Parts: sequence; C-alpha cells; structure tokens
Amino acid sequence: MPKIDFENYKGGREQAYVKHALLENYLAQLTYKVGDSWNPIVYIDGFAGPWDSKDEEFADASFGIATRVLKEAVRGLLEKRGKLVNGLCVFVEKRPGAFAKLKAFADASSTDSVRAVALQGRFIDKLPEIQRLISEVGKNPFKFLFLDQKGWAGAPLAKLRPFVAERSCELLFNLMTSFLTRFVDNETRSDSYKALFGRPDVLKTIRELPKGTGQREEAAVREYCKSLRQLCKFRYVAEAVIFEPEQEKIRYYLVFATNHHRGIEVFKAAEMAAARLQDEVRYEKRVSKTGQVELALDQGAPSSPKRYEMRSRYCNLARRKVIELLSSKPAGRVIPYESVYCEAMAFPLVRPDDLATWVRELDRYVTLQLEGATKKRKPRPDTDSILINKPVELKSTLTP
Repeated sequence: MPKIDFENYKGGREQAYVKHALLENYLAQLTYKVGDSWNPIVYIDGFAGPWDSKDEEFADASFGIATRVLKEAVRGLLEKRGKLVNGLCVFVEKRPGAFAKLKAFADASSTDSVRAVALQGRFIDKLPEIQRLISEVGKNPFKFLFLDQKGWAGAPLAKLRPFVAERSCELLFNLMTSFLTRFVDNETRSDSYKALFGRPDVLKTIRELPKGTGQREEAAVREYCKSLRQLCKFRYVAEAVIFEPEQEKIRYYLVFATNHHRGIEVFKAAEMAAARLQDEVRYEKRVSKTGQVELALDQGAPSSPKRYEMRSRYCNLARRKVIELLSSKPAGRVIPYESVYCEAMAFPLVRPDDLATWVRELDRYVTLQLEGATKKRKPRPDTDSILINKPVELKSTLTP
C-alpha cells in the first residue's frame, strides 16, 4: 500500500490519490535503479501547485511526495549500498499565492543531501534556470520530469525538446482528456495544439474522428506518444489510464517516456499496482455511497467494466503488434526479449504475463530462450531472447 494517506483525497480527489500512488511507487523504484550509475538524481515538477492539498505539510501534493521519496531513497542508497548520491527537487509554479506556499515548503524541506528549490514563472521559460541548477549539483544527472498541467499549452514540444532529448531523462505527462479535446474544433486554439504536439498534421487527424466516442481522446494520446518518439527521440513510450472515481469514464492518461527498457519495467509495475488500487478506491467509494458490501473480505475489489473492456481491446492490439513484429523477421533471427516487451507494454493495462503467454502460444514458430534457466520462469527483458524457427504466419496467428 502507498504511504500517502487516502483520507486527504476523499471528497472529490480520489483519482489524484491513484495518480500520486503511481508516482510514489515509480520514483521509489527509479532511484534505486539509477542510483548506481547517475548522480545527482533530479525531480522536476513543472506545474507544482499546490492544487487542492489538504495536508498542512503537503503530503498529498506531488512535490511533497517526491521530496519524501527521494530523501528516503538517497538515504537507503547510502545505508544499504554505501552509495553517496545527491538529490535535487525543482518545483515551478506561476501563481503568486500558490508559489508562496511552494517556496515555504522548499525552503523548509531542503537538506544537504536533497536540495529543494522553488521557481516562480512559466515552466517552459524556466528551463535554462533549471539546467543551471542541475549543473551546480553534479555533472552526471538523471532527470525525471513530471508535467501535471490543467490545460495543454504549458509545455510546447519544440521548446521542451532540447531539455528532454538526453539519454538520462524520463518524462511523465498527465494528458487530461477532458481539457485536451474540448476545444479541438476551435480554430483560435489551433496554434496551441500544434505547439503541444510539435507536428502540424495532428489536429486534422483528431478532428476527422467522431465526437463522444473516446476515439478523439485516444488518438490525441497516441499522437503525443508519437511526437515524443519522433521529435524528442525517446526510445520507449508507454501509457496508463486513470478513471473517474464514480463513473465509467477515463479522467486522464499518464504518458511515460524513457530511453531504457528498465524504465518501462518499473513504470509497468507501478501502473499495475495503481490499477489494483484504483479498483479498491472505486469500490470503497461505491460502498460508502450505497452502504452495501458486495464481496467477501478476502476477495479483491471488482474491476470496472470500462477497464475490463479497455484491457481486452488493448491486449488484442498489443498481441497484434507483437505478432507483426515477429512475422517481419526471417528464420534463424534472434530477437532480444526487450524488443517485444517494450512494444507490448506501451499499451495501457497490458501485463508482462500477457506477453509471455502470447509468445509461448507461438511455439510452432519461435523458441523462447531463457538465459541460464534450468526450469521454467517468467521471461526477463534484460537477459532473454526469442529465436525465430520459421517465419511466423501473420494471418493464421492474429486470431486469438
């Protein structure tokens, strides 16, 4: 269970609880993953707030969670591995009232091992100053950028690209679909949309899709992921979905970008944990409203019907992607497992076990090679591979 207190999120912020739990889970694992090779570890919150925080010490705000997690991880690296790593937290907020609270928190939280700095202004305008702050802390930084903006115009890709187009950088972007597609047909907003995606053809693609079906939202997310790959040169991009607490409706998509398959592994683990937590939150919300307990205490909370439908659809899309990738390779070719893993895990709600099942179902064509294995185990992206025994027949394998 996450360390953040669910009580601070009751009454309309339940979806933020799930988002913050995912962020907390990911950051904790990330720091231990990169702490052996990179120093400092830098967390950047581009639209920090605080936003509707109830806790006096901001334990229910993204910047408060990140500061605590980074401090715990830096201390853990020193105590458990003897590794001295510095941390830097940079928080950006343009609203004067919110910034005053943010600065007070940063000043009180900053330590010798984890420095916290608050900057006032537009995030995109503060990038040179953020880069200078990073250079003062260390020469081999790993940057994690969290962009949780209310709208979509605060991080134009052309200006963001030089800052994130580095091997040692990861990005988590909250695409609030209700904001994202609300004004897509409004010509006065066209330039801001084009700035978000960094490609002029995207808006036309979205506008051609029907309203009210969810297709516009999914297309917008898909196109943003494409921009991160093409323009920012991120090697891998993945998505997670956060639902409304009381509706069968997606509140927002979280888009994650990295240059290493281990980043996808950590993000996927955090996404799966958040999905389980999301079911629990939605169930508790329903029980508190109706007063009716629907399942035994030892059972897990039931999944949302919408999530079940989406998982089925995304699994079919991911499976097709994997089969198409394998069918494009000639007999005798050995493919790193990480290649198919990252392609499949790019889709929300798809699990590593799903991929292992699909590959084993193709045993007429491929052999799953587990390095050093003496018995069956789950495939690992960093060590294992797939041998193409004979060309995969695309048409006959696409039907589940």
